[in-house]
Amino acid sequence: MLDVDDRLRALDGDGAEVDGLWVVGDVTGKGAFTHVSMYQSAIALADLLGDDGPRARYDALPHTTFTDPEVAGAGLTEAAARDAGLRVRVGSTPLEQSSRGFTHGPGATGIVKVVEDADRGVLVGATVVGPAGGEIQGFLTLAVHAAVPVAELRQMIYAYPTFHRAVESALADLHE
Repeated sequence: MLDVDDRLRALDGDGAEVDGLWVVGDVTGKGAFTHVSMYQSAIALADLLGDDGPRARYDALPHTTFTDPEVAGAGLTEAAARDAGLRVRVGSTPLEQSSRGFTHGPGATGIVKVVEDADRGVLVGATVVGPAGGEIQGFLTLAVHAAVPVAELRQMIYAYPTFHRAVESALADLHE
């Protein structure tokens, strides 16, 4: 693994920048996913060209395993949030109890779990297991990345009948 800064510039063992070397992909240790290297390459290219683009952040890193059912997540797990010293509230709901879960029929079993930083009132992580788990996770990744207040997420309209309506139920279940 090679250390990098938030512009993907390589760092030496003392944390100093290695002049003229940018590093992207699995070797950075930030996530062995194609989408991570694509994200990193855009940041490194902007820096290489002298543009003042965004800096790399990994607080809402999404991942999906395309099994049956799909397993997807973004941000921190409940355990990681607690290990980071956050006061957390968690909420979950069975996916099959969503409106789409009911209409989908067999194979709609799963779960949506959300993890809130109770002091800031924002989601810091989420996990989805079930059909279209990766698609549901996209919505939750945005919420974590943009630090959308849970109060705002609770007030939005969730399309009916969709699997992502389970997010609304998981938010309603938030508890310490």
